[in-house]
Amino acid sequence: MVLVDQGMSAWWPQAADSRDQVPMLRRVPVSRKRKKKPGKSGRPLKPARMGQRGSAAVLSDHDRGELAEAMRGLTAYREQVHAGRRSRAAAAATDLVTDLVTVVANQPDMIVEDALCLRVGALLSEAEQAPLDDRPGPSHLAPALVTAAAAAVEATTGDAWRAPWRVLTAVSDILPYPHSEAAADTIMRLRDTMGKQVLPAAPPGPTVTGPVLWTRDRYGSRFAVTAPITTADQPERWYLWDIDACGHQAFTVHSGYYPTPEAALTDWQTGVGQTAAAGTELAPIDDPWLLTELLPAEEGLLGAGGENEEQFVEYHRSKRLTEAVKQTLRQQQTRPERGLDAATAAAKFTTWLRAHGSRQRELPDDLDELATELADSWCLNDIDAVFATCSPHRVALFVRHVHGYYLDDFAKQLVALLPDWTRWLATRNTTPPELAERCLPYAEGQPHPQITVDNTGPDYLARVTE
Repeated sequence: MVLVDQGMSAWWPQAADSRDQVPMLRRVPVSRKRKKKPGKSGRPLKPARMGQRGSAAVLSDHDRGELAEAMRGLTAYREQVHAGRRSRAAAAATDLVTDLVTVVANQPDMIVEDALCLRVGALLSEAEQAPLDDRPGPSHLAPALVTAAAAAVEATTGDAWRAPWRVLTAVSDILPYPHSEAAADTIMRLRDTMGKQVLPAAPPGPTVTGPVLWTRDRYGSRFAVTAPITTADQPERWYLWDIDACGHQAFTVHSGYYPTPEAALTDWQTGVGQTAAAGTELAPIDDPWLLTELLPAEEGLLGAGGENEEQFVEYHRSKRLTEAVKQTLRQQQTRPERGLDAATAAAKFTTWLRAHGSRQRELPDDLDELATELADSWCLNDIDAVFATCSPHRVALFVRHVHGYYLDDFAKQLVALLPDWTRWLATRNTTPPELAERCLPYAEGQPHPQITVDNTGPDYLARVTE
């Protein structure tokens, strides 16, 4: 991690294992250097040292003691906050399970699962309104649900176990690893203690029952992935992941079940916008490597953060179903050629710009260095297959990143190259002119109307209509 010259308080989170604080470090990636001055070597700026002897920091015994005491205090505080969140998650999970057992006791398993997800979404969304230190997140709620559902089963007599057992198996079906493994272990323990003649075997969990399909928008950076899913003996439904690869990682901005793949595609096209989604059709997966990079995965405390209630509803289930999809994919033995990386892009762009841009204006003397930095920052998600894509949303996010990441003078130099960069990408990708032209206003600094920004940065989970 590179420390910039804002002092320790600029990056040290108040609760370092908070799901809401740690992601802030990921929202503004700091893996690369800031530039001290335009055209210079760009070594990272470092915080002022408390004492110096040559190039090494020197601390007195008193300072070391104070620092150690501060670290112990921080560790104790973190444990206190984490314990409080676990306690609140446990209480909320108990109330949720109790309510669900009563409401859906005689409903089909599919209804139980959907009702569980809806209640989880509402609970997590409500928790977001609480003070930061009191806010349990998805990683706190998941194990609490397993514990609460198991306790509800154990507390029954006679045949009353059936309703809480169905809630427990629904919990097991929506949770991704490692929570799904904990749920399976809990079910096994209950069957051992209560008797396998009493409790039935757990259902097999969600299964992909047909080909996984996908498509991408005309800009190439927004994806629809859909798969037919069956859980136990329930009817087949198609699950959709709407994935936006414009940010510093691929974000699932919408997900959920649909009755048919056509219904899933129609909703995705509406979300993307007809300009960008025109003519798109679903087709079988032809690049499982890329699909694996795009689909969401459980990240624990390092989750993206900032989900709305709809996204919280599918927070766990979308990741569990991702695991089911990945199990069906046959990885190709040889990874497909990606076609472009940062170093190649920088070289090709400068060659193109010197042949075309120099006719309109004088190019900067340090063009090679600027182009290298621009290309290096263009694809922060490290998904090579989307490196060359260019959309209005991606350009607008890139401008915000550049101004937030580099010192002002150097940032302005990079942004000044951005209109030429978008033209070069459009030429290289044979992007239709009507699409390429829509990128230019944002390359010239116009704010994107659908990018909202708070104190942690842009909302990467927004479902942007291009």
